[in-house]
Amino acid sequence: MKAWVQHKEGDISEIKLFDNAMASGGEGKLYRIETPGYETVVAKIYHENKRTELRHNKIKYLQQHPPVKFDSEDKITLVWPKELLFNEKKEFIGFLMPFVKGEKLELLCLPKIPKKYEKEWDAYEFAVDVRMKKRLDICYKISKAIHNIHSTGHYILIDMKPDNIVIDTKGNIALVDLDSVEVVENGETLFDAPVATPEYTPPDSYLKDQEIDPTQEDPWDRFGLGVILYKILVGIHPFAASSEGPYEQYNNLYQKIEQGLFVHDQEHQKHFSVIPELHERFYKLPLNIQKLFIRCFVEGHHKPFARPASEEWAKALRQYDRNQNIDEDKLKIPQLALEQLPENLNTEKLYELPETSIISQYPQILVNKKADKKELKNHQLPETILNPKEIKSQRFFNFMCLLFIVVVSTAMSIIMPWQMTLGIGIAAYTGINYLTYRSRKTADRKDTIISIMNNHMSYFGELIKSAEDYEQKISICIEKLKKLSLNSSKEYLTELLEKKTRIKKKAGAFNKFIEEEKKKILKLKRQGKVAFRQLYNYYEEQVTAKTKLPEMEAATLQQKIFLLQRAKRLGKLNEEEKLRYNTDLTTLEELQVQLEIEEAEIIFQQSEKTKDIQYRCRQKHSELLEEITIFHDSFENGEEEKIKIIIEEQRKSLKDLDQLQYDLNRLEKPLEEQVSACIRAKRDAELYSKINFGRHMFQMLGMR
Repeated sequence: MKAWVQHKEGDISEIKLFDNAMASGGEGKLYRIETPGYETVVAKIYHENKRTELRHNKIKYLQQHPPVKFDSEDKITLVWPKELLFNEKKEFIGFLMPFVKGEKLELLCLPKIPKKYEKEWDAYEFAVDVRMKKRLDICYKISKAIHNIHSTGHYILIDMKPDNIVIDTKGNIALVDLDSVEVVENGETLFDAPVATPEYTPPDSYLKDQEIDPTQEDPWDRFGLGVILYKILVGIHPFAASSEGPYEQYNNLYQKIEQGLFVHDQEHQKHFSVIPELHERFYKLPLNIQKLFIRCFVEGHHKPFARPASEEWAKALRQYDRNQNIDEDKLKIPQLALEQLPENLNTEKLYELPETSIISQYPQILVNKKADKKELKNHQLPETILNPKEIKSQRFFNFMCLLFIVVVSTAMSIIMPWQMTLGIGIAAYTGINYLTYRSRKTADRKDTIISIMNNHMSYFGELIKSAEDYEQKISICIEKLKKLSLNSSKEYLTELLEKKTRIKKKAGAFNKFIEEEKKKILKLKRQGKVAFRQLYNYYEEQVTAKTKLPEMEAATLQQKIFLLQRAKRLGKLNEEEKLRYNTDLTTLEELQVQLEIEEAEIIFQQSEKTKDIQYRCRQKHSELLEEITIFHDSFENGEEEKIKIIIEEQRKSLKDLDQLQYDLNRLEKPLEEQVSACIRAKRDAELYSKINFGRHMFQMLGMR
């Protein structure tokens, strides 16, 4: 789609719009511009039934009488008509205006930011922004933007609401839909505003027999501004509560506004049945901000000029301007390489292989060693094997048998040769002894002795196997540590850690520096606050001394000028005041000019000092970032991760090695005990095997 731009100089140029509209509303559509050079603006094309001569004249007036433009540092944009657009028939169709991105301010007027929005908005959550630094800054910018429009003396916004304000995550704000403002000159409406939203409309609209149309004066906007600021800072409409008694039938917000049912109005406290808990946030606001809200909704209920003007809000909120702060978001220090490594990492210990011991070989040598003959001679079988009672019983049995054989042999020697009977007796005694020997050395007892020895040897084998397993694992750990040491040398790692430590110290010093600079900023703000208070007090004294003004509700010089002119238009001045009107008005205007000059001077000086502090902070931050960058550049691709893995594996291997050595050392005492048990068991088995028939004969005779 084509359109023709009429520039302020009178020149006309053709531009091409994209076919598809980027947004649409009740009055028209918004289009991006395809023609190069128009990237920062969009075209608003009115619907055909809205392209009236009156609208054409209004937009032309707005184009020719714009408010003062804000600097980019202010982060405020007024989406004001720039150039008029015409079709090929030279018929008015719309205008160009600045292109802005962001979300409608209603996002910050909710109790909680919806999850569908980007994480960057989390910084504006009440739970995060506890001291509401970001929200107070937004309020300051909105107040400053509206004061800029009101200071022209020609414009009343009328439809003041969050949907007509756009904000982004960086705190930039833009006032949109400004082509719908009401245009006023000398108390007369030139161009009406089309609509107003009830819940942001002051109670003035419900009053009858008013001296002047309330939409022609800025107190109308003051009410809507107060509602918006309250919703930003508290998260709920200032009139949102349930009433009882004479007000219980008023359920809609506009009805509560009409009745003046402000939640924090002491006179109406007894008439509220339910007040949402969110309103408690009001008492956490700075006291001067609370007072302005009370003035706006209580004192200003039916006294429009008692409401704080946008100028007053801007002055009260000036100290929360984040442009006059150190932007810590831009001074963040990135995470350092190797940051996850512990501060007390000991590279000497990390690369030092601990001493390990082997305990499995010596016990095996002791157990496998054969006992010599001398050692066997010095030991006897335990009593459990050489049972004295059993031996005594066998000796008695053998003695009785011997006595019986002697008697029988003596008797037989009568009929047989004595040599034969002697041989028969000896043979019989030997046989009886052999039988008792066999009964002593039964298979069960022999198996018991061998079983004891085998059990001891089996348990010893298990202990040795456990010890060998631990020793094998220790050996593997040591080999792994040796390989890891080769992949990343101790000297290289030590150098990197020293660099990291130096940078961390500088980062700590930088953070301390920022804290000191923040204190200087705070001091500057306090000095500025005192300077402004003294300045305003001085000019109040000058007004009192040099003028005799009629009684009026005006908190600033600009409001006094407006109210004096208003009183003159409405014929409210007495004869003396009429005579002094021109003199007083001239004096006020001169004082206003002088005040603005001195005010601007204070703002400039404070801004320059603040910028100097901010510059020093940025310089320090830049130097630190440069050193961090050099440090990070010393790493090859993936090397940091490799070093972290190696160190973690080294630490784990050393820990495993300590545990393995500890577990191995715990086997030392059981092994010593088991070696002794095995030696005793083997010795007992060998001693038992040496019990033969000859020894048995001697034992039966009591000779051994």
